[in-house]
Amino acid sequence: MSLKKLLALFLAIIAISVYNPAVAEEDDEDNEIDLTSAVITAESCAKEAEETGEFSVLSSCPPHKAFEGIPADKIYTAAPKVVVFDVTEGEYYYVKPTKDGVTYSELLEGFGGTLDGSGVIVGEKNGISIVKFEEVDITPKPKPGFFKGCL
Repeated sequence: MSLKKLLALFLAIIAISVYNPAVAEEDDEDNEIDLTSAVITAESCAKEAEETGEFSVLSSCPPHKAFEGIPADKIYTAAPKVVVFDVTEGEYYYVKPTKDGVTYSELLEGFGGTLDGSGVIVGEKNGISIVKFEEVDITPKPKPGFFKGCL
C-alpha cells in the first residue's frame, strides 16, 4: 500500500471517530432513566398493581411483603424483594444497590414512600429491568397521625 493511500485511510478513520461517536454512547443514553415520585414497595405488591391497575395496593403494602419467599434462616442475609414502581409509566424496576447510589437499608427505611432519582438500566431479571441509581432522594411515608390536628 502506498504512503498516500495509508495516510488517506488514517485520516478517514480519524474523521469517522470524531464525527460519528461510538454506538455504545447512544445505547447508554437509551438506558438512562429518571424517576419522579416512584413508590418504594414489595415486588409482589408491584406485580398486583401492574396486573390490576389498582395503585392503592402500593400505599397499603406492608413491609413484611418484601421478605415473602425468603427462608427464615436467610432473612438477614438475602436481599429483600424491594422494587420502585413508576406510577406514570405503570411499570416497576429492581434496584442494584451500591455504596454511592442507594442501599437496601435506605430502600427499606423509605418503604412505602417515594424515590426521585436518575440512573442507568444495567440489566434484566425475570423480564424486569434493573436500575443502578447515580443520584437518589428518598421521601419516607408519613407516620400515622402525621396530619392529626391540621384541620
